[in-house]
Amino acid sequence: MRQPLWKALVSVCFLAFILIAVPQPAAQAGFFDRIKDIYNTPEKISELEQQYIEAKEALVDQRQLLEDSARKQQELIEQNEQFRQQNEQLIAKNASMQAEMERMKQDRQSFLSKLMNTVIILAALFVAYIVSIRVWRYMIWRKQRSANGRGMGG
Repeated sequence: MRQPLWKALVSVCFLAFILIAVPQPAAQAGFFDRIKDIYNTPEKISELEQQYIEAKEALVDQRQLLEDSARKQQELIEQNEQFRQQNEQLIAKNASMQAEMERMKQDRQSFLSKLMNTVIILAALFVAYIVSIRVWRYMIWRKQRSANGRGMGG
């Protein structure tokens, strides 16, 4: 009979040791604490209601900010589109102006080339005129010399 009692005692000690070693959940509120909570419930409800109202107002404010941000973003997108179109127009205008400037540059080069050719031709004609006058005078001088020399000396 001693042995079953001994086993029971060891088992009880072992279970007590295990129960002490295992952490226990947080202490539960007692009966009086629960009654106190019941009487304080209206205060908690009004506090929760106030928190709900504040959260609802914050949500409305956030929604308004979101709508304002969306409206501002849409305005910026439209403005960006206008700037893009204006930029494209300016690029096209710039390209046409560059083409016009290039054409004018070529016209100027052509005019300068023609002017230089004209000056060279006029200078050549002037030189040819002077040379032809000199040759003509020389030929006349030779004829006169020949005619004078033959007629007088001959």
